[in-house]
Amino acid sequence: MGSCMRDSKSASRSTLTEDQGKLFVFAGFMFRMGLAFVTFEEVRPLGVMLSDYCFLLSFILTPKSRLLRRTGSGVLLASSLILSGAFLSLHASPLTSAAESLARLVILFGLIAALAVAHSSDIRKNMFYLVGGISINCLVTVLQASIFPGIVDALSINPPQPDVAFQGRFQGLTEFPVTLGLSAALGMLLGIGLISFEKGKYVRWVLTAFVFVCGVAALLSGSRTFLASLLPGLIVFALLQKRHRRAIVHMVAGLVVLWGTLTYFAPKAVSQYSDRVDSVGLTDYGRLLSAAQAVLEISEKPILGWGVDHFDEGGVIVIPEGPDAGAITGAHNTFLRYWYAAGLLGAIGFLVLFAVPARQMLRGLKKKMSESTANALRLTLAAYVFFFIVANLGPYIYNRYLYVPMFVFAGFAANSCGLVTAHKATRQTLARLPAPNIQATS
Repeated sequence: MGSCMRDSKSASRSTLTEDQGKLFVFAGFMFRMGLAFVTFEEVRPLGVMLSDYCFLLSFILTPKSRLLRRTGSGVLLASSLILSGAFLSLHASPLTSAAESLARLVILFGLIAALAVAHSSDIRKNMFYLVGGISINCLVTVLQASIFPGIVDALSINPPQPDVAFQGRFQGLTEFPVTLGLSAALGMLLGIGLISFEKGKYVRWVLTAFVFVCGVAALLSGSRTFLASLLPGLIVFALLQKRHRRAIVHMVAGLVVLWGTLTYFAPKAVSQYSDRVDSVGLTDYGRLLSAAQAVLEISEKPILGWGVDHFDEGGVIVIPEGPDAGAITGAHNTFLRYWYAAGLLGAIGFLVLFAVPARQMLRGLKKKMSESTANALRLTLAAYVFFFIVANLGPYIYNRYLYVPMFVFAGFAANSCGLVTAHKATRQTLARLPAPNIQATS
């Protein structure tokens, strides 16, 4: 009788575990669909980003034990510091006015961060979904600029920023042209990285097409920060290779071929982009002045900040002179914005979000691991350099296309280092075991 009851309980636990495993697999798929749509900022059914619907469903289906299992990525610590700073900053703002900003921070750093870390193990799939989604957005931009001018309006749902002409620049289904440029840069960085260690010939051709489409869209966006963020990321990725000199030569040759191909197929876009890179205006002179103004304002309330409903006010100035005289701008630096609004804890948390994962990635690369894992760590570290540069070139407070990949890559780094540590401990344990006493038998 007792044996039957134990067998029944064991079977029930097995079935429950199997069901949870299936749910987790489906939750992972929905999370990756959210990654694919993370740049589709103009698609907001009922006013909510399409990617957030995917993340919400994934969060509901993901077992809570999975959400809390992985630690050491730095994401939990950084999120705790940022949210603590946000709540402490409420002393400067009534909850009624800060509620929306606070809720957005809680959703991003309290829910999506934990979800991303929980689904960070399969880094290859995560990267492919992310690059694929970015490439689709870039393809929409190329179609808009060539044969289907109304495609963005047709696909947009409740867009927060209507598709308007930014002096010949395009934004695709992102909210601003600079967002499209930075998204395309991330797609190119990850695409080039995946091509370098992907074995399948057809997959490499698909990735090459993705990189080309992203390159065209980046030129159409007119974003000067596209090159300023992409090139350092590619250089870091090449230097991390075992044969880094050879990798640098291949990278330079590939970029030359890519630029030549873009010049041949999209000469007008290349010409317009080159003219914009040579221009000097608000993004060069005004950003220095606004950053200095933000530092002065932070010095007035350096500990608790001005309140999370004042993110947009950090370093706001009127350009006094130059070609953009009279224009209004704020600090184009995310770190300064977090310090300004969420105080010292918010600033420290923001730095932790970069420092701890990067340290994990560097530590992991020093250990023995499979080549595929090492390649992925090199690419994620290069992406983190990209993210850090982007964060210092603009104010990105809640942007999913920046933070969600960061959470995923940080979770993968912690998981990889954890697996290496576990395997090392297993080997050490086996080495300490006494050798078996095998006697010959007739």
